[in-house]
Amino acid sequence: MDQADARTAFRYQPRLRATLLHLLLLGLAYALFAGRKPGFFRSEAVIALVPDFYSHVSNFSLSFMLYAGAGFAALLGEVPMRRLAWIGLAFVLANAVYELFLPLLNTRDPVDAVYGVAGTLLAFGWLWVIHRFGRRKLPQAD
Repeated sequence: MDQADARTAFRYQPRLRATLLHLLLLGLAYALFAGRKPGFFRSEAVIALVPDFYSHVSNFSLSFMLYAGAGFAALLGEVPMRRLAWIGLAFVLANAVYELFLPLLNTRDPVDAVYGVAGTLLAFGWLWVIHRFGRRKLPQAD
């Protein structure tokens, strides 16, 4: 790929606020994931409200981080929001099928499926916000 191709690989530029908030949300999702083990990121207040929260939060965090992370980059290129919605639906179905019907390296757990679906839906909401308000077209993309 020559330099001219590199300049047009992305059609949009993220706004600074969207980028910073995106990194913050990914960091929060990772902090929830890290809270599975006792230590700094584990909240006793959360455990008091939802005792089994940290048993299921990995599905939420991984779904959010994968979908929002890849989706953010896709939104800077030419991937339409409709395609990202279909990818999100694939994440939802994968969570449900794996947790409800496939006991491969896992026990069936409908609560895990709910957490994974919630992570995907929140990521989709965030990607929609970025699509609508968090990016601007690059001048050389025209």
